[in-house]
Amino acid sequence: PRADCNMTISSVRVAAERLRAVGARPTPVLRSDWVDATAGCACYLKAEHLQRTGSFKYRGATNAVAGLDAASAALGVVCHSSGNHGAALAAAAAERGVPCCVVVPRTTPGAKIDNMRRYGARVVLCEPTQSARSETAAAEAAAMGGAAFVHPYDDAAVLAGQGTIGLELAEELPQLDAVLVPVSGGGMVGGIAVALHALRPGVRVIAVEPKGKGLGRCLALSQRVLDPEAANGALDTIADAIRTKCLGPTPWAAASQLLDPAVLSVDDDQIRAAMRIALLELKQVVEPAGALTLAALLSPAFKQLREEHQLRHVAAIVCGGNIDLETLFLHVRTGP
Repeated sequence: PRADCNMTISSVRVAAERLRAVGARPTPVLRSDWVDATAGCACYLKAEHLQRTGSFKYRGATNAVAGLDAASAALGVVCHSSGNHGAALAAAAAERGVPCCVVVPRTTPGAKIDNMRRYGARVVLCEPTQSARSETAAAEAAAMGGAAFVHPYDDAAVLAGQGTIGLELAEELPQLDAVLVPVSGGGMVGGIAVALHALRPGVRVIAVEPKGKGLGRCLALSQRVLDPEAANGALDTIADAIRTKCLGPTPWAAASQLLDPAVLSVDDDQIRAAMRIALLELKQVVEPAGALTLAALLSPAFKQLREEHQLRHVAAIVCGGNIDLETLFLHVRTGP
């Protein structure tokens, strides 16, 4: 089976082989009796914050860089990123021995900029709009002599790389009824949906968004962008990694066909509470976006969904853990 996004389960398997070739290992699945009891079902937390570079983004970036021919790779790679994709691309580029430039919004947390530079990226700042990100990245690619642009989510190779999460879930957790996936531009949720549709078609893939994104309405209306003017801006959320308002065209092609129509939305207070729970119950440090699905598991909306569909075994993707100490302390010490 395939979605109309130039990506198949075969593409995901190729990505998995490329990840194995560089020594990447499947991320662990964490359990908590407290989370199970509170959520009312068996919960399996896929620890992508323990992936190389601190997020799931390493999967897609590695697959994209590995897929470049030698001549293209030699010119280097460029991306725009809110932080995690940039660090991932820098690491993948360093492993292949090619230069990397990352364009980041000026609002990007310092810890994430430091993480990108740590892996060898040349960082260029821009205004925090989608148009500024795209235009600056295009200019940098041209200045490098035609470097390959690796989009953070609107790229079939990136989707295939993120889809390896779904491959691991299908192999490790055949009992799953559903998986909760954080959503921003849609690369991860689209990739996971394609993989699970092929391997475990009965598993519900449920998107989790920061409050205000409105993906559920987009799915209901079969319309990727509801407000083109607003789409250029960023969501107002503490989850800095997932402020993109609309899914990209490539992940939308998969998501619009394969996602569960129910979308769970969580607000900043729920995210902060989930970050505290991750720290106290799971003994894990996660960034706000990484706490999104845990917040959803503990929400009244999930309880209603669980009861309606008799969900007994549910995975949740903990997508990232890149956060500076000051921000971590601020979030876990405040809130309801």
